[in-house]
Parts: sequence; structure tokens; C-alpha cells
Amino acid sequence: MLTLVVLSGCQALAQPTALPTPTPIRLAPDATATPAPPTPAAAATPTEALPSPAPTERTADASAGATQTISTTVTLPQERMMALGTRLTLALRAEPRANAAAVAQVPGAQAFWAEGRSADSRWLWVTYGEGGAHGWLAATDARLLGEVSDLPVVQQIATPPTVPAAAAAGKSAAPGRAATTAPRLPGKLAFQTAVGGDIYVVNADGTGLRRVTDGIDPILSPDGTQLAFTRWGSPHGVFVLDLRTGEERRIATVNRPRSPTWRADGGELAFAHVTKSTTCRATPFGCLSDNELRKRFGGKDCLDSPYGRFCISDFPVSQIDQIGVARVGADGQGWQDVVSETDAQSLTWYPRRDEFLFRSAGGLQMIGADGRPQELVHNVDLNSPAVSPDGQRIAVQMHLHDHKDIFLLDAAGQIVQRLTSPPYGGGHAPDNVAPAWSPDGKTILFLSNRDGGAWRLYRMNADGSDQAPFLPGVLKDIPFRYDFAAERVVSWGK
Repeated sequence: MLTLVVLSGCQALAQPTALPTPTPIRLAPDATATPAPPTPAAAATPTEALPSPAPTERTADASAGATQTISTTVTLPQERMMALGTRLTLALRAEPRANAAAVAQVPGAQAFWAEGRSADSRWLWVTYGEGGAHGWLAATDARLLGEVSDLPVVQQIATPPTVPAAAAAGKSAAPGRAATTAPRLPGKLAFQTAVGGDIYVVNADGTGLRRVTDGIDPILSPDGTQLAFTRWGSPHGVFVLDLRTGEERRIATVNRPRSPTWRADGGELAFAHVTKSTTCRATPFGCLSDNELRKRFGGKDCLDSPYGRFCISDFPVSQIDQIGVARVGADGQGWQDVVSETDAQSLTWYPRRDEFLFRSAGGLQMIGADGRPQELVHNVDLNSPAVSPDGQRIAVQMHLHDHKDIFLLDAAGQIVQRLTSPPYGGGHAPDNVAPAWSPDGKTILFLSNRDGGAWRLYRMNADGSDQAPFLPGVLKDIPFRYDFAAERVVSWGK
């Protein structure tokens, strides 16, 4: 047990011994997007079906605390409660009231330990940061993994943490706040305006914007001189465009290809494509052909039952696709089938490794050198994985009840940070989708409809800070569309 003598007013008692910052936890939002208490064996719970390859989807102010001195002894439980921020940026205050001085401004994606509450339960006394500093956090700005009434009532004055001058000068702005001066970003980008729409190339500093072709899922080669993409129209297949000469060549003629991805040396490409399509009728017995249904109906086209008359034509026609992953040389030679899945999306080649990551019907899977898929994380709410240049982090979009946000995973598939979150206030939460890494791994681009419903490219630091529109002046006249079909919107290369 940890015992504190609690005083109010300007007389603060000694802080308790600093406790360690909560370690990252695996989040598994349910249908209401309310996190459940973490357990050592927590596993994600599937809640959303995999999108098809074609587009199908779609706090109150608190009064100041009492001024008289209280000589009550409060015993804090050893098991504190974890709290998860619900805003992009959280202000921690010196006292439990909205107009109190702010002692810190921290990213809302992190977890906190709630050790106490105000008398009216509107404020939480929380531990934050590596040094175990404390502050008051509005209860409406956090999801508490437990009942607030179980926390003890405390009254303390928080003091700002001591920050070295050099560290303070170099600290990034909080998530959701634009940097005072936009950073100079490296490399160049290729992006599509829509599935099968125009594909543009632009330097990361905003110069050199030009339309180069049309297609799906564009991706720059490792050296930035070539662009791979797919088409479903005529001619269909996987294509490579030489950005220096404008020459376009088809390297694979396949059915409905998606997600081309380059090997680290640029000598080979891998992609997903439809290897087999089966037409059937969706029935309570499964997807069956007309002949299979006719056998079940005793050789007839219709069946009379106690529940009514059923005919073959009553059941809708459906199509089931078999999705395969293949690899081929950048010159179109050396075809090799990698794996065949009932569904595979968002294929990406690991940097400096002969391994692939993709999104399957159950979550994220890896394919090693032996060609056998191995599950990395089982969670159907994860989509559009993007591996960092060092191969140690994975940015993904996650479905959360009524919208999608971007999260950061470690190499083992554990969720370590939420990078985007809904803005403060009511209304429908915007979608943040299609993350892409900068070549140096310091910045993430993504598509968001937070701007009044219009899709725009945004940038943020890899920790979720400094979120701001990307090249708003250069791209203001380019209309983006996102069809929730796991499309790759942007590729960032050298």
C-alpha cells in the first residue's frame, strides 16, 4: 500500500515515488470502440469483414477545489487504473479546473495511470511521462479502464516537470497542431486521385508536380526512377513507367492485379492478383452453383417448404475470387507464384528482407522465404499496413466503430500508439487512412476527410505530432477520392 497525506490550497505534499510509465498494450476495440482492460493474453476480436478488391464500403468545466486544509489520510490502491486519451492533444493542469495553469501538453495517444480523482469526479490525478510526473486530466478527455468512483479523492497541486533547455527547444508540437514552420521533407512522391484515376508525381518540397499516367496503387522504385502500378481496364496488368523517359511497359498480364511492391534493390516486383473466380448463388447452405442447388431441391428448380416456396432464381448471384501473390523481375522475366489465399490485400515487401506482409481475411500475415504464410496479428479491423524503412514499425489503419484511424505497431504486431484520433467535440468522427512512410522514416503521409468531408493529404511526424495538410497550396485543386477498398493512395520515395 502507498499512503499519502492530502492537503489542498497552495501547500502540496511530497509526491509519491515515481511509478513506471505504462507499457504499450494491444488494443482490441469492439463494436463500440471502447477499450477493454488489458490482459497478458489479450487478443483482438474480429468485427468487420474484409473489403473486396473493388470499392464496396463505405466536457464540462469543473469548479475549483476547496480551500481549507484537510488532514485526511488517503490510502491509494496498489492496482491503479489505466486511462487512454481520447483527444489528439491533452492538457494536464495544475489544479482540477479548466482555467488552471497547464503543467504539460502531451499526445493523447499514450496511456496514463489514474491514481485519484477530484471530489466531483470530473478530474483525474494521473501519472505521465518517463519521470513519473503528475497532473490533472479532465475525465472527459480519457477512457478510464475501471470505475472512477473506485479511485480515492485527492487534492494536490501539480508542478511542471523539469525539462532540460536543449530538449525543450527541440520538442515537437503536439499532435493536431501544425508546426510553426513546415519541415523541409526529402524525396518525391507518387499519388493517385482515385482507384483507376490520374497518377501524379511531385517533389516533397512541392516542386515538379506533373501527371504521369493513370492506374491503381502506384509505388516508386527504391531509387525513385521508376513507377509501378496496375490497371484493370484495357490493357490490363502490372506496369512499370520510367520517369526519366516516359516509357511505359507491361511486365505481367494478370486478372485484376493490386498492390505492386518493389524488392529493396529494385530488381523484382511482387503483387496480388485474382487467380480464379467462381460464380455461385449465396444461400443459407453456402455459395452453391445452380446444379448443386437443384440437387438439394430434388432435381427441381423450386422447392415447396413449410416456410414458403423457394426457387433457384431467388438466391442472388455471387462471385468468389481466389487471390494469389506472385513475383516477377522488373523486366517481366522469372515469374514465380508465392502463395494463394482466399483474400490478400495491401502487399508490401519488407526492407532488406525477402519477406512479405499483407492483409488477409483474419488480420496481418507474413510470407517468409519458404513461401508459407504466418499470422503476425489476428485482427480483422487492421488494414493497409505500411512498413517503416527500417522494418521495425508498421503503420496501419484501424476500423473503430464508425470511422478509421491510424495506429502504430511494432515489428511483432503489437499496437504501441494511436497516431490519429477524432477532434474534440461532437459530430461524426473523420476517417484517417492509407498511411505511407517517408524514406527516412521520420514522417507519415495519410489521407483524411477531416476538412469538411473533403479528402486531403496530411503529414505528421512518426509519433503522431505536427499533423498538418501536406502541400495545401500545390494540391488544392486536385480532387482525391477514397473508396475504402484498401487502395494505396501515395508512395514516398527518394
